[in-house]
Amino acid sequence: MEQIDRPFLRTDMTIFHLAGNFSIVQLLFALGVFGPLLGFLAVRTREGVILFRRPGRADIRFALSIPIVIAIPMFVLSILLSSLADATWQAVALSVIGYFISNVLTSGTEEFGWRGYLYPYLKTREQDFWHAAWKGGFIWALWHYPLLFILYVDAGLAVLVPSLIGFTASIVAMNYITNFIFERSGSILLVMVLHALNNTVSFTLISLYPETPFTIVSSLMAWAVVGYLEKTWTTGGWPRTSE
Repeated sequence: MEQIDRPFLRTDMTIFHLAGNFSIVQLLFALGVFGPLLGFLAVRTREGVILFRRPGRADIRFALSIPIVIAIPMFVLSILLSSLADATWQAVALSVIGYFISNVLTSGTEEFGWRGYLYPYLKTREQDFWHAAWKGGFIWALWHYPLLFILYVDAGLAVLVPSLIGFTASIVAMNYITNFIFERSGSILLVMVLHALNNTVSFTLISLYPETPFTIVSSLMAWAVVGYLEKTWTTGGWPRTSE
């Protein structure tokens, strides 16, 4: 998501910044990310769901390469057509590392709710992988709608509505991809890292090219990945769990 700040809320802050930038709204924003984890802990009755299987090397390479593949076009376009930020590489690197660690510990924990409970729940009730993916993705997006309203409501419906639609489409694609990785690997830790890495790649782009208009390209690339996975790696409507 694009980093947009309001006077009372900064979306680019990590948990490491809370002490020096404390406010009730900022604290609630930081704590809200743990909602899916708390929901998982409250209803963790799914029998037979393996969360901590050790992923194979192929699954690790597959998962970690996806955010990079998605990001390449928007980085290339930004390098060619956008202005580089007035910041040192050391400062950007430290900021990116801190953001990634913070994301694993915060946004990454959402995966307990989305993959630990919601996906197995939908998997037993939907006719195929795609239906489980889009319905889970819509719920995942809906969870973030209050934040989008805070960020965009003052800009009017002409900005808010397209932002909600675009964000939802992007999340549905990422939900498909993350469900796919979890289905193959059975590792909640791997999808936590995937979630954090995907967020960090976008943060890195904004840190280097604050005025870039090309973040939307990542959503298009995510759908390209979905098309590739659907065509190449599914059989009978469900992902193949072996080569």
